[in-house]
Order: sequence, then structure tokens, then C-alpha cells
Amino acid sequence: GVVPEDVRGPPREMVCSAKMLSPSAVLALVAMCMIVPADAFRHYLPTGPSALPAVSPVSPISPGRGFELPFRPPPAAPQGMPKSSDSRISRQLEQVQALARTVASIKQEISRRDVFKEMAKKIFQTTGVLCPALSFLPTPRAYAEDNEAAAGVCPNLKEMGKKSREPGFSENLYQGIWYELAYHDVTQANYFCGCTRFNFTIRSDKTMEDMFTTTCPMTGMLPREDIAKSIYTLNMTIQYNKAKPGEFLEKGFAYNFPNIVLYVWTKTGKDGKQYYDRSLQMQCVEAAGKILFIGINFLARSPKVSAVELEQMFDKAREVGIDKYGGDKGGMYLVKHDGCMYPVSTDASVMGPRSDFPGPLLDKVELYAYPDARVDSY
Repeated sequence: GVVPEDVRGPPREMVCSAKMLSPSAVLALVAMCMIVPADAFRHYLPTGPSALPAVSPVSPISPGRGFELPFRPPPAAPQGMPKSSDSRISRQLEQVQALARTVASIKQEISRRDVFKEMAKKIFQTTGVLCPALSFLPTPRAYAEDNEAAAGVCPNLKEMGKKSREPGFSENLYQGIWYELAYHDVTQANYFCGCTRFNFTIRSDKTMEDMFTTTCPMTGMLPREDIAKSIYTLNMTIQYNKAKPGEFLEKGFAYNFPNIVLYVWTKTGKDGKQYYDRSLQMQCVEAAGKILFIGINFLARSPKVSAVELEQMFDKAREVGIDKYGGDKGGMYLVKHDGCMYPVSTDASVMGPRSDFPGPLLDKVELYAYPDARVDSY
């Protein structure tokens, strides 16, 4: 996605004012605000005749139980309704009342299941503690302190890829599941999400689907966040030309941006064939002599790799020359893949409509824990 950024990144201090929240944190909180019900902000609304009606208080949380949203009893029968001796009118009245009770019950059940809304309120209430705490986490920041060396223009990624990639790059070998090991990307919620994965699927001889999934929240700090975890998706489309291997034009967030595969590592699979095992890819967009967006992804066919393999990826980033753009250890954010459950399929026939803007996965889909032979065939 293309979101304006200061190449040097935000200051190290993280506090909860509009000036100091990181762009990714703002995006995450805004996304949650969009799904939080109006009742969550009732105390900000005006009082008086125009105010919303009062809501029953939230029942206390019992030990060992999850969040419980306010209980809304089904509406009582209308008062003062004249009783009719006409049996047909009486039956119709009973049907209307039964329908009202059914609708109220359905709305209540939806509210109970949508636990993430309640978690969003808790996050807002604890923001003053959460944001300073995140600044002290030992995890690498998503933007390096020494990015000034990146200057104001993007590097020539296409030439970088041609020089660093081995000959014979194949889109057919590149498709499939990729787990994100580390990233430098303002469009991803630093510190907040994990279990990030890409599923590349060739749809034609010119297009490839890039289905992005991630799980939020995964800070390890928020109370009962295991209950609130939800999978978020982003469906992007890649245009590619076999005559220009490894040079993708990708669309996401309603923007087109170059996505260049700079290097791939190969391994021999279970079937004795060679396959792509790890990948280093980068995106960069500039305008008016200023870099607007930088994205760097370290990808692998497994959610975790050895320390030696990860070190090789940082070495290659330095060798290619993207370390000064955020591709070094001070500029990359390591993705958590602990206790992750991933969708078995990201196809539209399973997930339903998928947008090129991030949003929660609303339908129940089959999940798996790595490794699963149906998905991890390498």
C-alpha cells in the first residue's frame, strides 16, 4: 500500500498523542474504531432529549470468563395495545411480537460473539499505559534511526534485482504460501499483529493474486487478547510479464506500486525438485524528489527459520544495498509466529468477497497450525 512516510521514521519515544502515535498504530486504532458500536462512545455524546437511550451496565466479568457485552433483554410487548377479539389480528400481533423478540435475540448474540469490539474499548482505556510500554519492548523498530542515507529517491530496484537474482526466475515457482519473517512497512501494524502470511496464486499468464492475512492483536501485553484475536485480510493483485522476471506491479489500498523480487534462495523439496525457500522483496514509491513509501519483506516457506538463515537474509540485504533503506536489523520488525492458526484456503469460494483494503475475516474458515501437508507441501 502507498501511505506517505517520513523516510527517517518516527521518533523513538512512543506516546499517545496525535503527534506521537506511529502511523501503523493510528491505522490499527482507526480500524477498530470503525467496528466499535456507538454504545462504546456513549459517554462522549451530548445529554438531553437528543441523547441515546441509556444502556444497561456491563455485567461484571467472572474469573475465567471472557468479556461480556451489555445484556439487552428482548423488547416487552407494546403497552396500551388494544386487544381485539378478531383472531386474525391477534395472530398477526403475536407474529410481530415474536419477530421482534427474535430480532432482539439475534442482535444480542451477534454482540456477544463480536468480542473484538469490547477489546477495542479496553485498548482505548489503557492507551496511556500501553503506548509508553511498547516503546520499551526489545523488538526491533520498523524504521531505522540512520535512514538518512536513503536520500530522497528510490533505488533502481529493477537493476538491483537483475544483478542479484539468479538467472531463470519463475513465477510458477514463486507462487504458493510465504510466511513473513520480518518487514519494514508503514502499512503493517508494528507490535500489534503477527502470524503474517502471503498466498501468491497465479490467475492468468499476466496476473497473480497476493492474498495477505495477519492476526491482531498479538502484543502479548493486552488482557485477554487471545479472546479478541481476529484474522485480517488484504487481497492484492499483481501484474507480471514473463519477459521481465521478478518485476511485479502490485495493486493494494487502491494504489499501484512496484514490487521487485531481489533474491530467492532455493532448496530441494520432498519430491526431489528445486523450489524457492526464502525470498527478499522490496517496494518503493517516490514523488517530487521524496520517498513516499518503502516496503521490504523477508519471506520464507516456513514461519520460522534458523538464526543462520535469517542472518543470511540480512547479509544479502546489505550486499544488494537496501540496508540503508530500512533493510538492516535496526530497520526491520520481526514477525511473531507463536501459536498461530492460518487459513487453509484464501480463495474467494471459501472466504467470500475480499477487498484490497484490510478488513477482518467475517466468515468462519478452516484453520491449520504449521506444518500442514495440505498447504506446506515443500
